Amino acid sequence: MHWTAKTVLFVLFVCLIHDINCAKSSSCSDIRVVDLSHVHGPKPLTAPFFPPYSFEIVNRSISQALGGNWFETNYIRTSEHSGTHIDSPSHFYRNKKRMHEIPLDKLYGPGVIIDIRRQVSGNVNYRVKVSDIQRWEATHGRIPKGAVVLFNSGWSSRYPDPFKVFNTQNTSDVSSYEFPSYEFKAITFLAKFRSVNIVGSDTPSIGDSPPGKVDLSNFTFLFQRNIPVVLNVANLDRLPLSGSTIFVPAINIYDGSGAPARIFATVPASKMVKKYYG
Repeated sequence: MHWTAKTVLFVLFVCLIHDINCAKSSSCSDIRVVDLSHVHGPKPLTAPFFPPYSFEIVNRSISQALGGNWFETNYIRTSEHSGTHIDSPSHFYRNKKRMHEIPLDKLYGPGVIIDIRRQVSGNVNYRVKVSDIQRWEATHGRIPKGAVVLFNSGWSSRYPDPFKVFNTQNTSDVSSYEFPSYEFKAITFLAKFRSVNIVGSDTPSIGDSPPGKVDLSNFTFLFQRNIPVVLNVANLDRLPLSGSTIFVPAINIYDGSGAPARIFATVPASKMVKKYYG
């Protein structure tokens, strides 16, 4: 079929009018946006062996060179792995994807929130089990393709106090950290039998480390399959267990092993947790 330029323009115009009408029929008031990130500063949480965060005011004054307008700019220095952030697969696995190599369509997906607050109240070292995931699926259906799977342990209420978040009196000793995470079997289940985009938590790590040891096998199993991890996620109690869409807009750092992220979720108003509605 040969289309003239006028025909193409007419079709594009009709499509534009259709999109505008669709937009009008759907109101932004039907959607809630939930911030899932801790503020990055003045002391964003990070592991003690990473360089500390610094914030330098470069200029805050009227600039005659810029037409007499107010001019404000700052200089920041931060670890990739501080605050609410994403770990790219290269973080713990050689030759896997770095930040600039992660496709954008892998940085969002249907939100799957596994609530383990009750279990954690009796055991701070609780590990998400396959049975917890299956229990979620029994209520909400099979985990959707491309999901962002996060557990809510209530741990973000401890942020940003490093002693409370790492749950130790010696934050320099990584083997002394104690907080909720995933069992290795749960990680393998998500990676092998569910097509998830991202796995994460409201804690500073998803490692399944027993007291006194460091075990990164949860990370490496995901990273080998180029599945990123998000950590120190906030406000998960504001989300329904299913029905949200979670976005991980991280800085697109060339060759980065991770990046701070302003993670957020969109939720239909009808699915918002009643406590936070409106």
